[in-house]
Amino acid sequence: MQENKTQSKNEVWRVVDILNWSKNFLKNKGVESPQIEAEMLLMKVLNFSRIDIYMHHERPLSIQERNEFKYLLLQRTSGIPIQYILGKTEFMSLDFFVSSDVLIPRQDTEVIIENLIEKYKTKDNIKALDLCTGSGCIAISLAHYLPNISMTAIDISEAALKIAKKNCSHNNLSNRINFLQLDILKENISDGSYNLIVSNPPYISKEKYINLAPLVRDHEPKIALYPGEDEYIFYKRLSKIANNKLISKGLLAVEIGGDYQVDIITSIFTSAGLTNIEIIKDYNNICRGIIAKKN
Repeated sequence: MQENKTQSKNEVWRVVDILNWSKNFLKNKGVESPQIEAEMLLMKVLNFSRIDIYMHHERPLSIQERNEFKYLLLQRTSGIPIQYILGKTEFMSLDFFVSSDVLIPRQDTEVIIENLIEKYKTKDNIKALDLCTGSGCIAISLAHYLPNISMTAIDISEAALKIAKKNCSHNNLSNRINFLQLDILKENISDGSYNLIVSNPPYISKEKYINLAPLVRDHEPKIALYPGEDEYIFYKRLSKIANNKLISKGLLAVEIGGDYQVDIITSIFTSAGLTNIEIIKDYNNICRGIIAKKN
């Protein structure tokens, strides 16, 4: 809120004034959902729910609250994703803490989780492995909606695992998920077998990474997006892990980048002896996941 001759520090800025001004400000800066994001930022500053925002339209903001809101607004217009500014996001109707150490959970991934929940909801004593867990959103969602599952979640990043453990505790699942720090490309997973292995690995090619939207490329962790020169290196490794760690008829479920990766990843899996390939499409009818079975 820029002060001028008609807008002094003593002028009253009500909730409704702040919302109207910041909505237009964000819109002019190219933010796609200015109304929603203005509300979310104000909710953080005032510790309000969305209902509170509209029940207290006439509430004036203190100078301190206005300054805090301005700081968050400038962060957003500098390109920082709103989820990182808020420090949290929603996935599978659950709350997750996020920071720049982890990818922001996305709705596209939910279709894979929903498919697995449907497959395993009537089965007992499921042991599952989540590789490249990041924020823990996949492991935590599966554990929340499948009380019959026990999870092991692995990531190379100590910082990411710290966030994942915080999310696990926040969702009251600490006794259901075991977290391990491991480089799955170089290190072997200890003894044990699993009914399910699931992963959202780095899969973006160098060319696509360079051309990613700045909102993603400049703020989300490169290690979780870009696997190196071989964009399929994780899928090759996952197929070997599946052969070693899955029980007979166990499933490997992975997220992929889109239709353009289907044929190559399918070939990697079938060459490794995995069968019953199933393609999962997201809400935009784009191929988002692949499930394969170990014989």
